[in-house]
Amino acid sequence: MAAVVQPLFEGPVDLIGDIHGEICLLDALLARLGYDGEGRHPRGRRLVFCGDLVDRGQDSPATVERVAGIVAAGNGQAVLGNHELNLVLGKPKEGNGWFFESDHDQARGHFLDCARVGGTRREAILDWLSQLPVVLERGDLRVVHACWDSAAVDLLRQQGSEKSLSTIDGEQQARLEQELRASGLLEQRAAELAQWGDRLYDRNAVVPMLSAVAAVDSARQSGHALKVITSGVERPTTAPFFASGKWRMNERVAWWHEYEDDAAVVMGHYWRWPGDESEAAARSRGPNLFDGVAHDAWLGPRRNVMCVDWCAGLRWRERAEGITRFTGLLGALRWPEGETVYER
Repeated sequence: MAAVVQPLFEGPVDLIGDIHGEICLLDALLARLGYDGEGRHPRGRRLVFCGDLVDRGQDSPATVERVAGIVAAGNGQAVLGNHELNLVLGKPKEGNGWFFESDHDQARGHFLDCARVGGTRREAILDWLSQLPVVLERGDLRVVHACWDSAAVDLLRQQGSEKSLSTIDGEQQARLEQELRASGLLEQRAAELAQWGDRLYDRNAVVPMLSAVAAVDSARQSGHALKVITSGVERPTTAPFFASGKWRMNERVAWWHEYEDDAAVVMGHYWRWPGDESEAAARSRGPNLFDGVAHDAWLGPRRNVMCVDWCAGLRWRERAEGITRFTGLLGALRWPEGETVYER
């Protein structure tokens, strides 16, 4: 087992956003940044991958293996994203059927062009993902997949290298379930789901706001340290919306508006659409958190938070729609220069 909070490389680094299995984009971006296939740079720069290496794209196995090779050679580091965490915890989700022996996506006719994995190759990927940290930090720079939350990071830092990710997750869940049961919210949620649960996965259904479902889901997300760091903070929304195959009662929170620390934070996770803002709003999960903000602008009151997810993870949808000039990009932030570079 490895510590979930680890030191970040010293010196100049290039921080790469969510790849989502798009191995060709990764190859193109590495070349533009001046790296060879093993992650070597002529000026000694090194790579940092900000999570969500996998799912939805054409070749998640090859992407993980490429990044793992770069890390093993000492030329890169990576943090765990929520998509990797789902694999480590054995949770089938939309877009990750490629990893499971019983491919739930393929069974529904989805993501049919995604490379799949099996046998010892699956075991090797799982073993490598299980050793990834969720936080990389140094004096001037912090790297997480989704959210820097000091309380959550401190809790995870205390875990050292003695507990696995599954153990930490289990302990967090057990505490939350005890609190929710005592509050009576679980009973209320069960009643709401008994009435509306069969419609939550139907895009065409009319579903009202389910207050207990919203409260429980919000607590399970925002009260769970691993989930906060890898998929952010959430709160009940004003009206349900359909995203990732389900009606949602909670929306993501733009935590960076309240970030006041000196150290810069680089993250991925949040879809930062590099094209037209109306398109961004249409494709976002809930409100567009970057409404009115340039796609490469620094965020927060001190302008020291950067999101490097420029929607490469939506290439699968663009391909399905027959789009040949893709809008979503794979990009990197060069540190300390602050320059953004894209695969094209």
